[in-house]
Amino acid sequence: MTESDAGSADDFDAWSDHYNEYYPVGSRLDLEFRTSRLLVLAARNWMYRIDNLLRQETGQSRARWQVLFAIAFAEQPATMSDIAHRARVQWPTLVRVVESMERDGLITRENNPADKRSKLLRLTKAGDDVVAHIQPTLDRERTALLSGLSDEDLPRCTAMLQKIFEAAIR
Repeated sequence: MTESDAGSADDFDAWSDHYNEYYPVGSRLDLEFRTSRLLVLAARNWMYRIDNLLRQETGQSRARWQVLFAIAFAEQPATMSDIAHRARVQWPTLVRVVESMERDGLITRENNPADKRSKLLRLTKAGDDVVAHIQPTLDRERTALLSGLSDEDLPRCTAMLQKIFEAAIR
């Protein structure tokens, strides 16, 4: 997906001739539509960009690096259900990713003594190394993405996005 595939934020008014028949200019609905549209486009473009970049630079898919970071950030060992929730990964995807990463020596999976139905996940040294390899790329790209925001803008933006996120998960 390129900017021309999705349309840019700047050209929306140029191609949406009948938009204002649905959403009157300047109305709350107009502003909500434009805000949500930009959120979706920004998220899609960011994920597409970072997913392709990390695949090229590290060979890791988005599902793999998201799970690796969720394990790395958690108290280890972490349950698979906790990691599924934290990484926002569907269970079948998590099982496939965990099996693949276990085969690749990036994680270990062990029985949970507190719950026989549950498995515990832990990063191996190789998994830690992959996280350490991915992090600079993520940090560099995130810095570039957010470079237009001041140090004062970032906390406000984060607070607004947190409100939107909380409303979306209700």
